[in-house]
Formats: sequence, structure tokens, C-alpha cells
Amino acid sequence: MMLPIGISPLIPVPALIALAVLAALVVLAGMARRARGAVLRALGFALLLAVLAGPRWQVRTTTPLPDIALVIRDRSPSMTIGDRTRLADVAFHHLVATLPPDTRLRVVSVTGSHDDGTPLFATLRTALAAIPPDRLAGVVAITDGEATDRPVRIPPGVKVSALLAASGNQTDRALSLIAAPRYGLVGHHVALRFVVRDHGRDDRGDQVPVSVSVDGRIAARVIATVGTPTVVRLRIAHAGTAVVAVAAQPLAGAVSTANDQAVFDLAGVRRRLTVLLIAGAPNPGLRTWRLLLKADPAVRLVNFTILRLPSEPLAAPVRDMALIPFPVNQLFGRDLGKFDLIILDQFANDDLLLPPYLANITNHVRAGGALLIEAGAEFEGENSLDRSPLEPILPARPYGAGTVTGRFDPTLTRAGRRDPVTAALAHDHLGPWYRYESVQQSAGVTLLRTQGPARAPLLILAHAGKGRVAMLLSDQFWLWARGALAHDPTMAGPAEPLLRRTVHWLLGEPSLAARQLSARFDGDTLRIERRSLRGGAPGSVVVTDPGGATRMVPLHRTGPGRYATALAANLPGVWRVQAGGMTAYAGAANNDPAEQADLAATDRVFAPIAARTGGRIVWLGQTAKPNWSGLLHRRHAALVTGARDIPIPPAIPTAMLAFALLAAAWWRERG
Repeated sequence: MMLPIGISPLIPVPALIALAVLAALVVLAGMARRARGAVLRALGFALLLAVLAGPRWQVRTTTPLPDIALVIRDRSPSMTIGDRTRLADVAFHHLVATLPPDTRLRVVSVTGSHDDGTPLFATLRTALAAIPPDRLAGVVAITDGEATDRPVRIPPGVKVSALLAASGNQTDRALSLIAAPRYGLVGHHVALRFVVRDHGRDDRGDQVPVSVSVDGRIAARVIATVGTPTVVRLRIAHAGTAVVAVAAQPLAGAVSTANDQAVFDLAGVRRRLTVLLIAGAPNPGLRTWRLLLKADPAVRLVNFTILRLPSEPLAAPVRDMALIPFPVNQLFGRDLGKFDLIILDQFANDDLLLPPYLANITNHVRAGGALLIEAGAEFEGENSLDRSPLEPILPARPYGAGTVTGRFDPTLTRAGRRDPVTAALAHDHLGPWYRYESVQQSAGVTLLRTQGPARAPLLILAHAGKGRVAMLLSDQFWLWARGALAHDPTMAGPAEPLLRRTVHWLLGEPSLAARQLSARFDGDTLRIERRSLRGGAPGSVVVTDPGGATRMVPLHRTGPGRYATALAANLPGVWRVQAGGMTAYAGAANNDPAEQADLAATDRVFAPIAARTGGRIVWLGQTAKPNWSGLLHRRHAALVTGARDIPIPPAIPTAMLAFALLAAAWWRERG
């Protein structure tokens, strides 16, 4: 402890030191020759030097300052497990009610955000920067013991204690994804890597059953070793998004099963699709077809245009012709299965394709292939494809007036305004066409028709077995493309979007299905949408959460044939939505992986800190209302409100006494 004494020299310090040295020499010289007044002279010089040094007794007036107790309240998601929140609130309110006198409470909360878990020590660092260290009596963390950042340096003399919202150290099982594929080719396999870890117990090497499901169906069952990464190969069965859930067998006695599983979306991507385009003759629409298909990076186009039939006479010798023979047997025999879509552009049933080859196309479509027919005048008469083995899969046949010429305006049907293939074109301008084929529809749905009383179908989509068929009953769509190219709004129309969406529907694009039910997550909100060509009342959907609980949720109309709803869904896992015989899945992944990595209450983090600083570890499940004993260290900080200096010794009397002693020494020495 330092005495409150200071000095204020009456002369410069170097001069004072010189005088002290001179006085010491004089005194030592006197003592050396045994002068009788040496002691009196030493006392006189000492008092005189003391007066010149100007010692002061510093008197300060202070006001005691209250200590500060810092309480950190953990409000992270893991605190909602069990009765942790209740235990923490009871302990906090008890501490507030029993706060010692002359102590002020400073409270900060840590909630975490995004994916940073529980940054408890970052919050502590910020709070410490705003509190004077000499007033901080202690830090008390009311938490479950989990922190996702590193401990910080604690000021000397400050106790750090933890009130843990549990009865003791807990156990927890966590499944973490190491590598979760987001995309993959349909029909191929992708590798999924994950690891299972058990917290709060030493069971490294134990075997744990793990199941992997895709869209609610079990795809694989494996035995994983705790602490060791496991690899599972998944086959992508279809295009579009699938919800993959990986779930480990729950650990007996674990505090939570929320992190026993992991969910992610896996998008199935088709390989580069092969399209066979056969034009029965050169025509204005062929260029539009080629530009559309060659501009799509997912499509590989094989195009043949029939310039002459084998039965037609040659206008020049064979050696002078640059034509190649049409590889009929290769295309419609050996390699037919390699084509995902066949487009017959104004193709007639002449002698070019024999009935067995046309029958191969029919079988190919029924087995899952796709066929698009653009019909022109060749669809009438004896050479019509309706009079070929293709007839069983065609959704329309020639009827009535046959080829009808004259200006007309195409328009979307009621189904066309609802179907995803053409619904996006509902507000587009549709320029006029001048020719169409009169047919009788026998299957499928008409999306585009003529205006007026005829109401003749122009675009029909249909299913044939496992495959799909589309018929465009006019060869005039190229007028829309030419109108757009010429910047003529009266003639322009959505030729490219119409053909592109029709082709993608034929290729099985899931988002273009006429009847579909979809579910997706937007944060903690589950958004559900249903499409239907029938319309009618919105109806409702049955929602099943990851825990197995079901509820009926009403839909509301958002557009022609479109119904939607949204609901709060903060439970991680796979959610199932059912309506009208359709089922959709959506995966709610943990939005804070760092927080979910370990949910067990533990003293692993705070026990070493408490031991080093003299703090306490209190389990609130055993002591619900802890007192402040051992949590605080009194600091006795004070605020100086005034100060004055008192000279010691008094200058004038001391100087007079010093001169008197020096005079007495001189008199004694002389006598």
C-alpha cells in the first residue's frame, strides 16, 4: 500500500541534491575529526533539507462506487430444449431479486444470428469493453454451456461463473454432412459423405444404423461408425428436385433428436438430350425449329430434310447429285432408342418409312419416348400419318374440311390459360395465321385453338403409355418468328417460348406438368402450390411434419388453375404435403449448423475458466435459485471528489529549528 505523501521542492531538484551532498560532506568531515557539534549539525542540515524538499501529506475526499455484476443470458435456439428456458429465467429473476447492496447489474443477451451458433465470448468481449475493470466484481453466464467461439481474456481479480440450465452433463448425437451433392445426372450415382458424432460420452468406434431416404422412400440403409466418415452412393432416378434425408438411430438418453438427421435438396439433371428432327420437305418453319433446338445447350440435334423420294425421277445423273441416302434402318431400327424426342415436320406416310419402322416409333413412344408432329396439308388424304401404325398414339385424326385457309387469330383455351406449358403466354400478343388442319380430337388436352365458331384445335398435348405426344395442327407458327424478326407487332407472336416449352414438356420437365403439387421452404415458411386444369374450389392439403403430426391446411386461389398457401414450419426434417392423389416433399435443413452441432448441456467450456478465476459452476437442475455467494469479488472502487496537500513538517518552525541546531552546533564546537 502506498502512503499518500508527495514532495514539492522549493528549489530545483539538482540544487537540492547538491546541497544534500555538500551537507553530507560537512557532517562527515566533522565526524571524522570528532567535532563536538557534529550531531547537532547533522540534525540541522537534515531539517533544512526537509524544508527545502517540501514534503506534502495528500488528503483526498472520495465517494464509494458500487460494484458491477455482469450477467450474460444465453438466448440461443439450443436454450429452448427441454426446460432450459424455464430454469434460466427462474435463476435470473432470483439473482435480480437478491442482488447485494452497493452492486449494480449489467445484463447482456446472446441470441446468435444466421449460422454463427452461440457467440457467447464475442458478446462478453463487447460487454467488458464498456465496464471499468476496477469495478467489475464478477461475470455470471446463464447458459447451457455451449459456445461456438473461443474464450477471451478476463481482467485480473474477476470471477467467472456459469449457471448451467440442466441437472448435469448431458449426451447428444449429431449427424453432420461432409459432402452433400447438389446436382447429378439422371440415371447416374452421386456420393454422399457424412459423419455421426456422440457428445457427452466416449463411444468412438460404436456402430450406428443410418437410413437415407429420397422423397420419403428409403434409398439405403448403412451401418456408420461413430467419429468416422461414411460414404453412400445414391442413384438419381428422375429429373427435378428430390429431398434427401439422412437419419441416424437416436441415442438412448440423448437430450434431443433434432440434429440426428440432415436434409438437403438434390437436383436431377438430364444428360444432353438427343432430338431427331425429320422434315418431309424444305419449308419456312424448318429454320425456326433448327434455331430453337440448336440454341438449347441441353439438346443435341440430329436433322434430316427429305429433298426427294426414292420413287421420284432424277433431274441429273446420279454421279452429279450431292444427296445422301436416308439411313432409315439405322435411325428407326438400331438407334431409335437413343432419341429422347422425335419431331416429324410436315412428314407424309409415303414409301420412305415402311410400316415396321413407324410401328417402332409407336412402341418407342409408349415405352417412354416423345413424339411431336407438325401437321400440314400432307396430314389429309391417303398419305396421312393417321393411316399408318402411328394412328393408335395420335390424339387427333383428319375430319371435315381438311386444310382450311384464310386469316384467323390463334387463342389460348381455358385449359391453355391454366396449363404451365402455355399459361405464361396468356398476356402475349398472338399474331394471325392463315392455314390449319381440321381434325377430330380423340385424346389429350387442347391448349391453343382458332377463334370464332370453328374453335378448331391447333396444339394438342397427350399421353401415350409412358410417353408423350404433341400435335401442332398448323404449319404457320413461323409467321410469329418472322414478325418478331421484322419488328412487326401485328404479326409477331411467342413462337420460341411456345415451341421451347412444348419440347420441354415432351422431354418430361417436371415444372411443366399439368397437375402438380410443389412445396418449398422460404426461411422458416413452408410455401405450397397446387396446379390443376379443372379449376374449381381451392380445397386443402394435408401437411405432415417430420415428427409425424398431420394437419389440414386450406388453399387459396392465386390465378387460373393455381392455388397456394404458406405456413410457419420451424421443425427441421422432411415435410410431406398431399392433395388430390399427389405428394410433394420439402426439406427443412438446420439453418444454423454450428448451433446444431452439439446440443448437450456441458461444463466442458466453463469449468476451466471458473477454476482459474475462482468462480463457480452451478447446475440449475440441482440448485434452481443460486445465491450470489462465491460469484462476486468486492472491488471497493471509489471516486475522488476533492484533494488538498498539508506540508510536513511546517516550513517556518522547522527552518527556525534547523538554524537553531546549526547555531548550537557552531557554539558547541567553538566552546
